[in-house]
Amino acid sequence: MKKLFLMAVFALAGIFTASAQIWLGGSANIIANKEVSAFEIAPEIGYSIPKTKWAMAIAIDFIYARNDIMSTHLPSICSPYIRYRICDIEKFSLFMDLTGDFPDYVFGGYRVGLQPGIVWMATKHWTAAFRFAFLGYNDSPYYNALGYADGFNLKFGTTASSFGLYYNF
Repeated sequence: MKKLFLMAVFALAGIFTASAQIWLGGSANIIANKEVSAFEIAPEIGYSIPKTKWAMAIAIDFIYARNDIMSTHLPSICSPYIRYRICDIEKFSLFMDLTGDFPDYVFGGYRVGLQPGIVWMATKHWTAAFRFAFLGYNDSPYYNALGYADGFNLKFGTTASSFGLYYNF
């Protein structure tokens, strides 16, 4: 049974990586406002659905935050998203992510919304992405500390933007 399982895993890995549809990478973000400053790094893995403009990925955000009282490493946040490429212009693509952020049990709550961005395909294997806004719903004490209100939000600036580098297999 173990041999059969391992053969299936290796076969699926070969199929996915042979057609350059999986990417590994991550994004970083520096958050600064009156109440708190934070640095966030989010490694992620994603999969582009062949012959479509759709992709899906999941990131795990690790955050170091500091305010006037203390500095701390915050619990990780699970951030899955679905991406739709709106248009492709040579080496650039405009996209829209439907994303959800789910802090762990310490903070509770969630944040769900749309994040537009642009991707630059530098080479066959390397891409860079920039997300620059957030439109969605927030019900998370963590994001409240970063300036989001409970309920619907439209945000631009450091709390809504991130820059990422990715390697495409």
